[in-house]
Amino acid sequence: MNELQAVNLTSGVNEKGEPFVTVATNATNGILMVGQLDPETVRTMAMQWLSVAEAAEQDAATWRAIRKLDLPEQLAGVIITELRESRP
Repeated sequence: MNELQAVNLTSGVNEKGEPFVTVATNATNGILMVGQLDPETVRTMAMQWLSVAEAAEQDAATWRAIRKLDLPEQLAGVIITELRESRP
């Protein structure tokens, strides 16, 4: 799997006066992907990114707490999965 180096966003407007956002991603292997999305889609994606980033930090905190209790890694995985599935 390639690692992302950057995701760049640029606002724009077309000749009809409609807004768009240009999204450009760079990967460590040099692959560049560019596309355009409407602002509402970008807002929805941004909220998803924030939510997933918070969930990842909660998963890591849960993992560390369970490991401090010297419980098996398998149990940590089960607990994290259960918590993840209960998130809205």
